[in-house]
Amino acid sequence: MAEPAVWEPLSEDVRRTLEILLAGEAGENPAYRAQIPYALMTAGCTCGCPSQDLWVEPGDVVAARVQPGASPIVASRCVQSPEGEYIGEAMLFAHEGRIVSLEVCHWEDLGPLVPPLWRRLGAV
Repeated sequence: MAEPAVWEPLSEDVRRTLEILLAGEAGENPAYRAQIPYALMTAGCTCGCPSQDLWVEPGDVVAARVQPGASPIVASRCVQSPEGEYIGEAMLFAHEGRIVSLEVCHWEDLGPLVPPLWRRLGAV
């Protein structure tokens, strides 16, 4: 039986990453940005990547308005190596107007990414 998820406040790295992601293409929807102070996180993966499952308690803050058929990915940016090379993507997923997951993937098996993630995000 799997252990129940342990939810904790956002780390500074995750908080700053979300702020940067939502300052870009999703910046026109402030409802997602307004969820950041209310969000909790738990490890979203066991491989050592910085992916996190996110939880915003219904009722704590207004959910974003979602158009029918909209992509669950509400923001994304490329992830770069310390040398500035493209190595993957950071994507923020939402469900029913609430942020639910920060997924970080890299195209080669690079092992755990050295934090902070927010410094590795490329331009929109």
